[in-house]
Amino acid sequence: MPDIARIVIFKKENGEEFIFDDKYVQITSLENKMLIFKFEASQDILKEGSEFFSTFNTYEQIKVDIGGTGDIPCYMKSLSPIVGRGPKKTNGEHLNGIFTLSLQQIVAAPDPEEEHNCLNCALSQNGVCSIKDNSEKTSCDDYKK
Repeated sequence: MPDIARIVIFKKENGEEFIFDDKYVQITSLENKMLIFKFEASQDILKEGSEFFSTFNTYEQIKVDIGGTGDIPCYMKSLSPIVGRGPKKTNGEHLNGIFTLSLQQIVAAPDPEEEHNCLNCALSQNGVCSIKDNSEKTSCDDYKK
């Protein structure tokens, strides 16, 4: 198995990319395929990243490659402003900062034919699955055959 790279790559549809070293990125996955990226680094690195993301419109598509594991198609949800952290320079600006990026993973709707085959199931009516019977069951496996 190949090693996972220590980078996170954000890709625009036009091929433009921004690469963060993973030591600056914390990823949180929420329900409904939401991905929250928290970036904490020097102001210089954050300003470059923030400028890259600020060119996106809400719901514009973006791909994320975490460690070289493959592109995850997403769309832009929100971008926070950079907030200063840590010691300050002589001009009063913080040396480091933090900002967050929220993305919604794009997931194709499942194909019912591939997702479920219930030809020999008690829920099958003329070869068609009748799971949508308002019983809160999610698959034929939830039923006794």
